[in-house]
Amino acid sequence: MPIALILVDALSPTYVSRSTLPSIVDLARDGFTGPLANLYAYRGIEATLFTGRFPSEHGVWGEFRPSLGAERASDRLMRLMIRAGDLLPADRLRFDARYIAHRLNRSHQPLPTVNLIPPRLLSRFSRSVETPIGQPGSLGLHRTLFDELRAARRPFELVGYPVVGRDEQIVPHVRMRLHQADRPDFWYIKFSALDTLGHRYGPDTLRLGPALAKLDRQLAELFAMLQSAYPGGEIDLIVVSDHGMSRVSRTFDIRPLLKRANLELGRDYLYFLDSTTIRMWSESQRVLEAFARCLADQPDLRILDADARAGLHLPDDDSSGDLLVALDEGNVVFPDFFRRQTPPAGMHGYAFVQSPSGLPFLAVGPALAALLPSDRRLSHVDVWALMRRRLNLAERRDAQLANESVCTFSS
Repeated sequence: MPIALILVDALSPTYVSRSTLPSIVDLARDGFTGPLANLYAYRGIEATLFTGRFPSEHGVWGEFRPSLGAERASDRLMRLMIRAGDLLPADRLRFDARYIAHRLNRSHQPLPTVNLIPPRLLSRFSRSVETPIGQPGSLGLHRTLFDELRAARRPFELVGYPVVGRDEQIVPHVRMRLHQADRPDFWYIKFSALDTLGHRYGPDTLRLGPALAKLDRQLAELFAMLQSAYPGGEIDLIVVSDHGMSRVSRTFDIRPLLKRANLELGRDYLYFLDSTTIRMWSESQRVLEAFARCLADQPDLRILDADARAGLHLPDDDSSGDLLVALDEGNVVFPDFFRRQTPPAGMHGYAFVQSPSGLPFLAVGPALAALLPSDRRLSHVDVWALMRRRLNLAERRDAQLANESVCTFSS
């Protein structure tokens, strides 16, 4: 059965109702609509959705990880350009300056996640995933759904950045693709605008009303177009989000604490300031202990030890830091490596989520809902398993394993 997986970035379960997103409500009539389990990851959520493995297995967690690569001369020039761009008065202008610097330096490579990593630290970090998820072997030894489809010679289509630059281009692109002779067996379509607005306004459905109405029109047209393109409307539609959006009530500036502890960045430690997480690396246990003492009396945050990391399915490597600090829901690090000018009103990426608005979302029709587990909260891994089953990839993989076993026994 063909499938269209439609991922709406930052679509919260609290956004979905008959008055806001009737297209989703109609799609899931007599099916399933509701929250998924929170996954404490950033870039790793997409990797889990397409491998069925947690970050502890596929190894992808944050947007960036420590880098051991040597800095090229052209990288040093790019860093100088970025340093000059950072003097601009607004984050949006700083982002644009970095975009231009990256294009001039590495025009053949995909753009990294928009960031404001301090220029002197740029060479110390690299992207967690260098290859887009749909490319062959994008996650190394861990086969993605796209690797499986490619091996089975099944056509698929990815519709999102950089194939399209804005959500408004998605429906026209799909329409153009459907005019071609072959129909994809699998679509991965990603809407991104809601995430930016959620950071700006928080999970406020009144302020997000115009954006939700626009999204609903786009989804309704997309659903109708896809269903009419396949005989008898035989295509499964899945709407999912990677995360929800939590309301921000407090900001936390780590810099004064580090200054009081007399710790010098670059000499004593390296850190990465995600919006909801502080990661620190140091060769000195004394420095790590001093940092932990600085945080001991700070409210609304927790230091995650090895057991806590394992329970949250984090990779057992250096990507999450020698010391990992997770902020409680509703708190954000500010300024961080993504914002300097204006703190966000909404955020995601929390280790522990209690609010309904902060959880990811799933909607499927009755045929798919009947195949989902009903004895626990669903997760992105369940969505992966559902897609493989409807695409008959699970049966194909089982047959391959059985054949390999027979060949091994015969030899």
